[in-house]
Amino acid sequence: MQSMIERFAVSVVLCATLLFSTPSPALAYPFGGKTSVVLPCFVFGVVPYGNISMLGAPNPGLYIWTPATKTYQNGPPSRSGQWLLGLTGIPYICVVFPIGPIIVPGITISMMGSS
Repeated sequence: MQSMIERFAVSVVLCATLLFSTPSPALAYPFGGKTSVVLPCFVFGVVPYGNISMLGAPNPGLYIWTPATKTYQNGPPSRSGQWLLGLTGIPYICVVFPIGPIIVPGITISMMGSS
């Protein structure tokens, strides 16, 4: 009887260890809306590396397109009035240099389509 209880306890500990040692799935949140402002982001004030878009309803906020964003149809956000739909990733920053070295926080876009 003691041997069976020990084997059960060992198997529970082994299963729990394996369960918690695997990486958790990445979280991606849907977003979408009409762009009202689109500004370029720069590295050292010279090299553009993406842009930041201010979106309106239904998911308002600041979203940052980077070269790592998987982009479908019509390319990255480039003008006001475009509609975007996709998934977001982690918080990120955008340096808007031509206006002054302004650091603007936003959320990266993991994948998106635009119109």
